[in-house]
Amino acid sequence: MTSSPTTEPARTEPRPPHRRAHDPHGVSGSQKLMILVLSMTLFGVADIVADMLPSFEVGPLEFEVAYFAFIPVVLAALLSPLWVALGVAIGEAVIADLLLGSFGGFGELEGFLQLFIGTYVAGCLVKDPRKVSQLFAAALALVSIDKVSSAIIDVAKVAVGVDPETLDDAGGTLAAVAISETLELVMALIITGVVFGGLAAAWLAPRLYGKIEPLMGLRPRDPQNPPRLVGPWGLSFWWVAVLGILLAATMGVLSQWEEFVGREDDAVTTVGSFDAELADTYGANVPWIAALVGLVVGLAVVLTVAALVRRRRDARAALDSDGGR
Repeated sequence: MTSSPTTEPARTEPRPPHRRAHDPHGVSGSQKLMILVLSMTLFGVADIVADMLPSFEVGPLEFEVAYFAFIPVVLAALLSPLWVALGVAIGEAVIADLLLGSFGGFGELEGFLQLFIGTYVAGCLVKDPRKVSQLFAAALALVSIDKVSSAIIDVAKVAVGVDPETLDDAGGTLAAVAISETLELVMALIITGVVFGGLAAAWLAPRLYGKIEPLMGLRPRDPQNPPRLVGPWGLSFWWVAVLGILLAATMGVLSQWEEFVGREDDAVTTVGSFDAELADTYGANVPWIAALVGLVVGLAVVLTVAALVRRRRDARAALDSDGGR
């Protein structure tokens, strides 16, 4: 009688989870939601505040704050750049307008794509959030991508003849429009990119590094394994970025053309738009109230999700400890 074999079958080690190139540490669904809502809330509220700040004109130069660039730079430097970029773009294109009771419709896709690409590139440029030079480079890259693409779209509108007002204001020539857009870009790089971007991010990001990530169950960014620019489905990111900017330019030119020919009633770019005129009805304090409400609701959502994730993690740890006894 032959005895049965007593050796146990060889155990195969579980394969490590697949890590996407732009997300080397892995981000769960709950963490993505927290990053998305936090970015969306902070930038959406900050966009409302930036719009209320006064602007000054000195000759051909206009001094204004386009947005607080340090917010997307800091968040994308500390957290997942992809989900921060998505949240920031939604916050600028949708949340800020909805809090004020208005929405531009399908035409908001232009600004959405520009800010999404700029924020994603900025976040991937920061390998170590404690490096001041990298934070400055990220802020300038964000503003450059956003404003250069905007300038190209504005020049394209004039070149195809659907924006005669800008042509008249600039002096009547396409070269004058290009010079005007260049001056606007330089001012945006100085004010939005340096003052309200690089300087603020260089002070804030190193102080938050290692403190905000554990609250979301994430590890601080490893300078030896930083996020990398990758596109979906294995495509090169730069091809995706170029296609995105071309789509934004198409939306911008189409929107201006529809306004030029008087197609306000059946315009494609205004599909889904509305305006509740809250400021006219309830006064000038509406933006401040909207910003406060948006901030409170957004942070409440993030804290609630964080508490649920922490409770689930503790319960799982308790079950593992009981099973090991």
